[in-house]
Amino acid sequence: MSDLARFMTAMVTPYDASNEVDYKKARVLANHLVRNGNDGLVLAGTTGEAPLLSDEEKERLWTEVKDEVGPERTIVAGSGTVDTHHSIELAKRAERARADALLVVTPYYLKPSQEGIYQHVRAIAESTSLPIIVYNIPGRTGVNISIETMLRVAELPNVVGDKEANGDMEYSAKLIEQAPGFRIWSGNDSDNFLLWCLGAYGAVSVTGHITGPLQRKMMAHVDAGEIAEAAAIHRSLVPVTNACFMNGNPSTIRYALRKLGFEIGVPRLPVVEPDETMGALVMEELAKHALTPPRETPEVLAATVAGGT
Repeated sequence: MSDLARFMTAMVTPYDASNEVDYKKARVLANHLVRNGNDGLVLAGTTGEAPLLSDEEKERLWTEVKDEVGPERTIVAGSGTVDTHHSIELAKRAERARADALLVVTPYYLKPSQEGIYQHVRAIAESTSLPIIVYNIPGRTGVNISIETMLRVAELPNVVGDKEANGDMEYSAKLIEQAPGFRIWSGNDSDNFLLWCLGAYGAVSVTGHITGPLQRKMMAHVDAGEIAEAAAIHRSLVPVTNACFMNGNPSTIRYALRKLGFEIGVPRLPVVEPDETMGALVMEELAKHALTPPRETPEVLAATVAGGT
């Protein structure tokens, strides 16, 4: 993998009727996503319920999906945790699974200092040869990576970019200006258009499960300087994004995928699906839009390679 994908979906983790990871369904879903706008996938991230998966489940998921999509597609392993030593162990598992890069989230709950964040990322980076994308999402972790710390992190040889989800356009503009070789992937679907117009490299999407072709079209318009055309697509996607986060993430996108015809099982506790009233509101909005959800037809199931369970 000579370069990392620009548009990636943070893929949900399918479960079977016993709430065990369904690796065959993961292959089917991954196959659909790379055929519909995604040139890469993030596995075992927030949307994949990373804290609820064992290390063994993560490694097998990374391995099976990499086998499915092949060397041409980027697989980013969500390997960051609150524990530096545990994150290093997951990085080694990701290497064994032939992942193309690591996603390393800011340590959560403990709210470390900026120096602690830097030392955490540095220790992981020094333990692996894989490229690292830092994940800044203060709404979930409780702490924002400062510009100064991000610029320090950007100097680490194999830290290649930032999945940015702090919603601060001024922050991203400064980062792009001061570290032009450091790539930014939008971490909020509602920010994709704005960040791409600022010069961000790509996005890690949640709604990409069902909007991949439209988002790639929007990206192409931005690349071509056709901002009005890109803005029109962005406006059309705003209600889709709002609907897919109505009950939070990953709860809502999982529910939507099931209702749109792809059975991925119920989430693991403490994640729960929307109730009947909210679920109806989600699907009422999604019904208004031309989406590309995965389907479980015999043809789709047959498209995956042999393997998995």
